[in-house]
Amino acid sequence: MVLGALGWVWEFFATQAPSSPWNVPGLPIAVDHFALRAWIMAFAILAGTPARPHRALFPLASVGCAFWLGAQAVSALTGLLGVQIRDARHASAVVLASGLVGGVLLGIALGIALRQGLRDES
Repeated sequence: MVLGALGWVWEFFATQAPSSPWNVPGLPIAVDHFALRAWIMAFAILAGTPARPHRALFPLASVGCAFWLGAQAVSALTGLLGVQIRDARHASAVVLASGLVGGVLLGIALGIALRQGLRDES
């Protein structure tokens, strides 16, 4: 949630005129996507966490969020989308790999949460 709020502040300053001293580097639309994804991820984790979470759930979700949102932040700052498997810009592969690793870790955390939630109901 903190990253979502900071993302909105970042977006506000990224939309200032480039000649303004208040301008902060970043593509405003990509920064907005970063902020919205951070908010959505925070609410999904809060809503999907079972009453007694598995001990691996929070570390997996935290590291997954760090990789995924880190890729989003680098994309917003540099303009590297990180969606092409083969890209002439070498840093794009790192952004893609980071996003994929984060997505896989979040998928594993979701699977653990769903499995445990189904166990707790029965």
